[in-house]
Amino acid sequence: MVVIDPISLAFGAANMGMGILGGMASQAAQQQDYVNQRAFQDANNKFAIWQAGFNARVNDANNQYKYWADTVNYNQSLAYTNALRNVELVKAARQADVVGQTRAAAGSSYLLDSEAISQQFAESSMQEAVAMQQYRWRALQSRASVQALNQEGQSVDRLVNDYARQLGDYETLQAINQGIRGRQYSREQAGRVAQYLSQWNSQQFYEEQGYIDPIAPFAPLPTLMQPGGPTMTGSPPSAAAGALNIGTAVLGGVNSVFSMQNTLNSLKIPSSSSGSGTPKGV
Repeated sequence: MVVIDPISLAFGAANMGMGILGGMASQAAQQQDYVNQRAFQDANNKFAIWQAGFNARVNDANNQYKYWADTVNYNQSLAYTNALRNVELVKAARQADVVGQTRAAAGSSYLLDSEAISQQFAESSMQEAVAMQQYRWRALQSRASVQALNQEGQSVDRLVNDYARQLGDYETLQAINQGIRGRQYSREQAGRVAQYLSQWNSQQFYEEQGYIDPIAPFAPLPTLMQPGGPTMTGSPPSAAAGALNIGTAVLGGVNSVFSMQNTLNSLKIPSSSSGSGTPKGV
């Protein structure tokens, strides 16, 4: 029967207790670390969700502000475009007034000049007709005077024929002049028509310049929240590992008992050198 010294038992028990306490502390530390990791992971997930929503709201606010700014710029550009159109409309109205006045003046001038040319031609024709009539009366009067003298012979006939020839020449010249004046009248009227058309087309209507309306800004779309990435916390500490640590501590304590007992036994056995020096008879 092996007798175990109380000191060995105490040392082994102390070593076993420390091993068990160490295993339990390690198990508790692992459990607490797992709990802390789970809490941190939950807090991290909640923060990621809050941050994604906050970033979406900030992005929506920035997009809405940009949309308002673009809308203000669009309204200013549209007002400026309409102002340019109003300027073009005023220019067109003023030019239309100028065109109307110019063409009215051209028509009035044409009527007056054409009437003056016609009256001049009529007066010239009347003067020629009166002159022709007077010349005929003078010719008849001269012929009648010669015939009234009762003169005979070639001299009287020669005078009568001479008056007739002069009248015929004068009528021929008048006819030629009448044709010349007619052609001149036509040319003057045609020139006046050309002048009228030139004055009529001297002023043209203003062609308005076209302007394109600016494009209205598009309303912003809501920001899409991006999902968070996958995460992993890990599994909790195993109970078998804790039991294994306790078992290891127990075995370590038993081993410490036997190791301590062997050490104490080796101290109790005297050495050979000390036995030979003992006095004989003691």
